[in-house]
Amino acid sequence: MDPLVKLDNEKGELLHDPEKYRRFVGKLNYLTITQPDISFAVSVVSQFMSAPHTTHWQAVLHIVRYLKGAPGRGLIFRDRGHLHIAGYLDPDCLKVTGYSDADWAGYPVDRRSTSGYCIFLGGNLVSWKSKKQYVVSRSSAEAEYRAMANVTRELQ
Repeated sequence: MDPLVKLDNEKGELLHDPEKYRRFVGKLNYLTITQPDISFAVSVVSQFMSAPHTTHWQAVLHIVRYLKGAPGRGLIFRDRGHLHIAGYLDPDCLKVTGYSDADWAGYPVDRRSTSGYCIFLGGNLVSWKSKKQYVVSRSSAEAEYRAMANVTRELQ
């Protein structure tokens, strides 16, 4: 999803069939299990489930077009070159690495930040999340600290 596109409740007409929108977003949400690259975009369009507009539907179709143009993408678990020496595993094959990031007041309607994280085990993605924060952060540092707290909580 283009980060310059800002969806809100003001633009476009209300959809005639909001149930269709909800079904599509639900299916896209299910696809995020194996397609982490669409997690953020699905998170954004899922914020408008109660009263979707035509602009929101266009964003859903954009995600579907992306998926159609990228067949075979998804989670792939690889050995990543970890050597097995004399029956012992290389310690790096069990190395856990976590990354987090956040924007600051990225949603113009309520000024809440979006944070996300991803966790790798042996270089393979095993957990990820993209979610709007519950509170309004007063600075970018506060938003980043909240994102770090989320990934730390997941690592425990």
